[in-house]
Amino acid sequence: MPFHQARHKLSKRAGQPAGLFVAATLAASITLMFTGCSTPPAHPTIEVPAQFAASPPSDIEPETAWWETFHDPVLTDLVRRAARENRDVKVAAERLRAARSGVTVSRSFLMPSVSAVGSGSDRGSGYGDSVKKLQPDTRIGSAGLDVSWEIDLSGRLRAGAAAAAADALAVEDGLRGVRLLVMTDVAINYFTLVGATRQLDTLRAISSARDETLRLVNARQRAGLATSFDVERSQTEAETARAQIPPLETIAAVSRHRIAVLIGEQAFNAAQVEPWRGDVVVPQAQPGQPAALLQRRPDVLALMAQLDAANARRQQAAAEWFPRLFLDASFGRQNVELNGIGLGAARYTNVAALLAMPIFNAGRTRAINEIAESGQREALLRAEDGMVRALEDVENALVALSSERQRSQTLHSAAASAEAALGRAQSLYDRGQIDLLPLLDAQRSRLAVGLSANDSNTQLLLDSVQLYKALGGGWQVFEPVTEPAAQSTSASATPASHS
Repeated sequence: MPFHQARHKLSKRAGQPAGLFVAATLAASITLMFTGCSTPPAHPTIEVPAQFAASPPSDIEPETAWWETFHDPVLTDLVRRAARENRDVKVAAERLRAARSGVTVSRSFLMPSVSAVGSGSDRGSGYGDSVKKLQPDTRIGSAGLDVSWEIDLSGRLRAGAAAAAADALAVEDGLRGVRLLVMTDVAINYFTLVGATRQLDTLRAISSARDETLRLVNARQRAGLATSFDVERSQTEAETARAQIPPLETIAAVSRHRIAVLIGEQAFNAAQVEPWRGDVVVPQAQPGQPAALLQRRPDVLALMAQLDAANARRQQAAAEWFPRLFLDASFGRQNVELNGIGLGAARYTNVAALLAMPIFNAGRTRAINEIAESGQREALLRAEDGMVRALEDVENALVALSSERQRSQTLHSAAASAEAALGRAQSLYDRGQIDLLPLLDAQRSRLAVGLSANDSNTQLLLDSVQLYKALGGGWQVFEPVTEPAAQSTSASATPASHS
């Protein structure tokens, strides 16, 4: 039975006009909607401290373009190339493009849908003249417009559009997070390459010195001033130093390969990645305040956007309890031809309304709300966990950086002492005042302390990058510039929140 006939019968049974019945139903539905559709959004309840435990209070925010604070032109160029050309960044950008198109799809349901329709038919008998007289040939053609629209009484469609917008924002924050990870990966591999290069320089210098010592010991043996045992010991030390070079060359090559891929090149072209030979100074990073950190970390921002989407979907699920109003209208012209005689064109108009409300669906609506409520709670827990982990990352990075600074200072002082001791030992050995063993011990100490000092300096650079990574900055530099007019237009197009 058509909807309008059933509605007419029902209104007659109630002893009321059909229009009055519909009006009463709509009024009751709207009243229920505003009184019953109350799903307050969930928000994190984490108490953010006023400062970091491992850092004194400071209002100075960390550097945005943090890679420039190292004053390494090669690093700056590599980071900027990776932020533009990295394939993971491009994949995330395509994902964002699809998410923004999804927002357009969700918002389109708030507006009427207009379609052009057309039809044609040609019916003839084809069974003889007697049948033709009983069934004439007819040709019917029509063309028009069909308009359909769901009136969003309960806010279900607005909540869906808001959820899609929040999802798109989460994907955008995910793109920022990917860009940050790529930039920090470039810096980590670059400083690993720098450290390996420094270690190679140190080892090659030590190896050359031990080769020279071996040459002198051989000369002293020929003069009867040294034994074969001294030669073997000196040769062992020289070979030991030389054996430490290939692993460092492997580390340097692997770091170059990784950097090449991160900047969008191939490992085959890794030879063009050559570190700067100047002194890289570790900057004094300012961690800022914890509250500002949570507004800067892309992963936390994405989790908060996902929570907003879950809140909107909770409202969307709650709206499933309430009526849905559909309007449909058709407008057009129809042309009829009977036995080759045109009867002329006529306009046609058809307007219909449908009000549907769930009564029984075997618990489906309740299950939809339980799913949305569980998703909301999960998103809340994920957001709170992300906030706590972000604060933990910064605290760990601050402690590691501070401890490594102290270690680096101690090792550099020890390296200077070992260098001075080796010079004195070499001088005494050349004058014959000591034998070979103290000289080899001095060389061994200089090598060990020198390598440890270089390693500490590299670790200090890596810890500094880890701190900047934990602070979540840098992605802002590569954000597209948005015109103020475009910003206001985007803001006005965002669906308003509702309860």
